[in-house]
Amino acid sequence: MKLANGVNLHVIRETKFKTIRIMVRLREELSRENIAKRVIISNLWETTNTAYPTAQAFSSRLSELYGTSFSTAVNKKGSQHLLSIHMSLVNPKFVGVDTLAGAVDFMHKALFSPDKNVEVFQREKTNLINYLKAMNEDRSYYASRQLATLFFTDENQALPGVATVELLESETAEAVFNYYTEMLNHNLIDIFVLGDVEKTEVVRLFQTFDFKDRQGHSDIFYKQGIKDYQEKTEEKEVQQSILQMAFAQPATYGSPDYMTLQVMNGLFGGFAHSKLFMNVREKAGLAYYASSAFDSFTGLLRVNAGIDAGNYQQARALILEQLQALQSGDFTAQEVEQTKIMLKNSYFMSLDSSSNLIEQAFIHEVLPELYIDEATFLKELEAVTKEDIMRLAQNLTLQAQYFMKGEVYAEEEL
Repeated sequence: MKLANGVNLHVIRETKFKTIRIMVRLREELSRENIAKRVIISNLWETTNTAYPTAQAFSSRLSELYGTSFSTAVNKKGSQHLLSIHMSLVNPKFVGVDTLAGAVDFMHKALFSPDKNVEVFQREKTNLINYLKAMNEDRSYYASRQLATLFFTDENQALPGVATVELLESETAEAVFNYYTEMLNHNLIDIFVLGDVEKTEVVRLFQTFDFKDRQGHSDIFYKQGIKDYQEKTEEKEVQQSILQMAFAQPATYGSPDYMTLQVMNGLFGGFAHSKLFMNVREKAGLAYYASSAFDSFTGLLRVNAGIDAGNYQQARALILEQLQALQSGDFTAQEVEQTKIMLKNSYFMSLDSSSNLIEQAFIHEVLPELYIDEATFLKELEAVTKEDIMRLAQNLTLQAQYFMKGEVYAEEEL
């Protein structure tokens, strides 16, 4: 149902859950100009609003609603930045309080009555800066940031979903609150309510939200061509070195090769029986961990390995050998079948998660013509062949590498 042009309400009636989940998601094109503002707003939402101006009043109201939870999240999906509010509440059928109406009213106050106290703003901005400084001390996070900068040609796409310390430091209360009004009036918004609920009641509650019509950036896929290979090595005082490699791959969500991508990644480094895990980590002992993961909205496939610095050449060569093995068909029908079984198990497990069901509903809203339902998933997964896997693997192109070089350990003399 449309609450306004560009603002959609989705009611997902699912009786197997005792709780009700609400998600409100605002999205716009990823930009360096706005990303830090959005991250600050996400923190402000979790703290206070004009109806509940103190932390005590804020938490007390949620406690009155039988421990309803309220949280926010920021992340990237393809070319878009997502700013989400999540609420989880006990179904009113089990208590003597209309928790649903109370939660929707709380959501309304959060969205339309933000606390513009400058002291609160400065406190949350400082907290975020300290948090990101600590995050940058996480070596894996730092390495991933460096790899993204090397891989993406668009500086906006290379930004982490939580912004950067430098961007946060430059923001002012005036700029953020001016943007807040613009965001609320122009972002595409999707509202999801999942649980044992009546659609007419949910619609009635959300019709009080005074959203304006808007037009927004709706293309979620980020695309870039093949570019010159980029490589960076940094020496750090770390015991465990980190090697990350970025490959361009052509498959996107809903494309003919999407299920092939799932299987190929599972064979390459996605599961414990994969080539990276079994050959690089287990048999050769060249890595503490070695895995691969893909992003079907940006075309990135990343290999991540923790190694000793002295094993760099061997580990890198062996990782590339595993890709070559996929390209040449050096894998068995049994390995393919095992990968398909694990993908099926993961898929069915996701159906028992209310948050995953909401994410699937979001993809259905954003990409209705490409959406993969259960029947399509199982059919297309089963149809993936060895030749498909080889062909897709042959289309992977190494585009970037980041190596965090730590201490080199010499073998002890006997």
